[in-house]
Amino acid sequence: QPNTNGKTGLWGTCSGGRHSYLAACKLDNVDAICDLWGGSVVMGEQDLTPARPAAPIDFTADLSAPVLGIFGNDDRSPSPEQVDQHEEALKQHGKQYEFYRYDGAGHGFFYDNRPAYRQEQASDAWPKVWAFLQKHLS
Repeated sequence: QPNTNGKTGLWGTCSGGRHSYLAACKLDNVDAICDLWGGSVVMGEQDLTPARPAAPIDFTADLSAPVLGIFGNDDRSPSPEQVDQHEEALKQHGKQYEFYRYDGAGHGFFYDNRPAYRQEQASDAWPKVWAFLQKHLS
């Protein structure tokens, strides 16, 4: 590919954030991920099913890339407590990460076509996404 440096970045919102995190735990060729309010990274025993027998957080030791996390403090999935657990697992395993949390914002606060949109918080967070990707993928 003439316009690529060979680095791979993943990002996603909600389940896309969870899938990005899980992919970076299972693959060794990911260079950066952005987890934008990824729900169900942290799961309790009651949340596990035959289709989802383990929580992505259980694979944190295998995480191969730095993580940017963007979260709203009014969100319930992930809740602020789950974000705390996620951050603690990253610290415990010595992983590189940046987490930003926004008061007055809930799930999906980037989406300007939805009632959840929060212009002030989204305007602060988007440059953090671009800077993180620039830092790790350039």
